[in-house]
Amino acid sequence: MQVRLVDDPRDWLDATVAYRAEHPVTTNILGSIAQGVVDGRRYDAERWFVATSDDGDVVGAAVWTLPHKVVVGPMDDDTARAVGAAAAAAGPRVPGVNGPVDVARTVAESIGGAVREDRRERILVLHDYLAPRPVPGAARPTTSDDSELVVAWLDAFMAEVDLLVIDNREAERLSRGRLLLWEVDGVPVSMAGHAPVVATPGGRVARIGPVYSPEQHRRRGYAGAVTAAVVEGLLAGTDIVMLYTDAANPTSNALYERLGFVHEADAVELWVD
Repeated sequence: MQVRLVDDPRDWLDATVAYRAEHPVTTNILGSIAQGVVDGRRYDAERWFVATSDDGDVVGAAVWTLPHKVVVGPMDDDTARAVGAAAAAAGPRVPGVNGPVDVARTVAESIGGAVREDRRERILVLHDYLAPRPVPGAARPTTSDDSELVVAWLDAFMAEVDLLVIDNREAERLSRGRLLLWEVDGVPVSMAGHAPVVATPGGRVARIGPVYSPEQHRRRGYAGAVTAAVVEGLLAGTDIVMLYTDAANPTSNALYERLGFVHEADAVELWVD
């Protein structure tokens, strides 16, 4: 088994097509990061890992975009240890690992250092869509006039879930058809969006997120309504709609389950100190 670094995200997408088709849900973040870079997103540095068996089949993959954690897909223990060693050798210091629970822990331990859990997440997949109860207002796409609001809400969302803050350029990208606002009497009260849709031979996969409402507009059904609007816009052009939710947040879990999302897998974010 060999772990190699690929220079170009397009080459990484091509090399991992069959692997991602076999695991369309648990590799979605990897695919959407790569597709985002192909579409113009830029990071401080990028590392694209592909693990292949002796017969050349891809048996694991990982993506590391600095300054974020390494994101890993499903793989066996031997492959995970090899990916961890490759990430440690690729430099600079790896801050953490994000992926399926057992895989992420094995990769993190192979990198070396003290490993501590940051957040446990549930991966939910839409089965039978259930429209939410009607609430006042309507959804609309964001425009350039919403830039200041979108940046502020994205900053608040990232701080609330303890993630690295997205910069203003990412807010502008999210405004290009991938982010909706829910408005009541002309006042935005909630927003939801989705990551770049990832195409695999097994179908097109869309991941919902972020979903955010300011505190004063919560518990009124707005988040469910705007999420539903995003889902409805995706259904005709995708085969799988999924999302990640905080395992420790029963409110958000219940919201998504009422829309027809079903728990399919677990993931974890780990720090490596």
